[in-house]
Amino acid sequence: MVLLAIIMLIIWNFTLDTPYMILGWSFVIGASISILVREAIAPSPDIRINQLAAFFFLSISLYGFVYVFQNL
Repeated sequence: MVLLAIIMLIIWNFTLDTPYMILGWSFVIGASISILVREAIAPSPDIRINQLAAFFFLSISLYGFVYVFQNL
């Protein structure tokens, strides 16, 4: 899912089409929530780093959605 998000956001950077950005940020949100759920069920030794990365990606994706809805 992270790979799909990266691909969609790279395509968006070249084309600047809104659907690619929305789909990319949606994949980022899904991947971040998946990471948080996985860490809650089966914690890894690097739990703090994974959680911080997931929250960072969630905040960036929410910022992206705010940007989209302001420009509609």
